[in-house]
Amino acid sequence: MNKYLSGTWEEFEAWIRSTIGSHFRWKLRPQDQPAYREMIAGLIVDAIKRNNGVFPQSDAFIERTEQ
Repeated sequence: MNKYLSGTWEEFEAWIRSTIGSHFRWKLRPQDQPAYREMIAGLIVDAIKRNNGVFPQSDAFIERTEQ
């Protein structure tokens, strides 16, 4: 995960798509800062854990989309 937290924004978004198994759109796009990336990554991982291994349709920051 460190690669995605310190890489480009595009790499971070690719990590999100891979992790949630879907394209997505930002509901609220954070500034591109390491602390915000860590927060988003943590929220995504926690949401998947709470939802039996599947990312819910949406959370506070992102929403899954078909494309």
